[in-house]
Amino acid sequence: MVFARYSFEDGSNAVTVVSVRCLFAVIAIALTLKFAPAQRPALGHERWLLLGMGVVFALNVFAFYKSIELLRVPLAVLIFYINPLLIGLLSGWVGLERHSTRTWMWACVSLVGLAFATGASPESIDPIGVLWAIAAAFMITVVLVLSTRFLTHIDARSRTGWMMASTTAILWLVSVSSGSLAWPQHAAGGWAIVAVSVLYAIGVVSLFTSATRIGPLRTAVVMNLEPLIAIAGSWMVLGQGLTPMQLFGGVLVLGGVLGAQLGRGVVTHPIKGEVHAARR
Repeated sequence: MVFARYSFEDGSNAVTVVSVRCLFAVIAIALTLKFAPAQRPALGHERWLLLGMGVVFALNVFAFYKSIELLRVPLAVLIFYINPLLIGLLSGWVGLERHSTRTWMWACVSLVGLAFATGASPESIDPIGVLWAIAAAFMITVVLVLSTRFLTHIDARSRTGWMMASTTAILWLVSVSSGSLAWPQHAAGGWAIVAVSVLYAIGVVSLFTSATRIGPLRTAVVMNLEPLIAIAGSWMVLGQGLTPMQLFGGVLVLGGVLGAQLGRGVVTHPIKGEVHAARR
């Protein structure tokens, strides 16, 4: 995220960065599958389902990077990371976990924190950027929960590769046809895009591998470390920080998300591979 913002400031844009990183991810995954074939590749209708999910994923990645264009990096990250809370709620709706009153209480804490984070400096906040970040959070929630619910038996690389294939095709079709590609003006901006691409290829496969092995909820808890890393990185590289009120809101957001999910066990069905949350 920090490298992406750096490339934006050097003349690039969300469409370009997202298109390049997704293409790199598809190529990287294809090469790994060539030299180490998947034990359980996606077949038949599974491929079509994954391609459809890739369309949603394309909208997600674009929305997230669009929010970074319009908002300061820490704020965009904080808003986007209501997604672990959404993951917990959607997981309950599709039968992956059961909810308690405490979950809803922590949800309220997180939403109050979000209000502080976005309302601390209203004159500097673009409401369109906020909507992009919320949309991105919702779409990644749908992709992660549904892929875990119905496609855990497929090798994570194969699953990710098919999703990224349609994601990449859509992004390049839109970017080329609309003439939206914008390349950085200096070498440093170009290397920033390279860094985004390499880190993304590693991260996206790790994300779906983790969701398969430990479930979407525990994966989401681990993902809560990312905002802290991104905020620290934006301060060191871009000189962007948060006001004291936004920091307070950020603590409430992360605390609410963690509180809603910690203390819950994840039980995997030994035959069907379905993940169920149980109170400890």
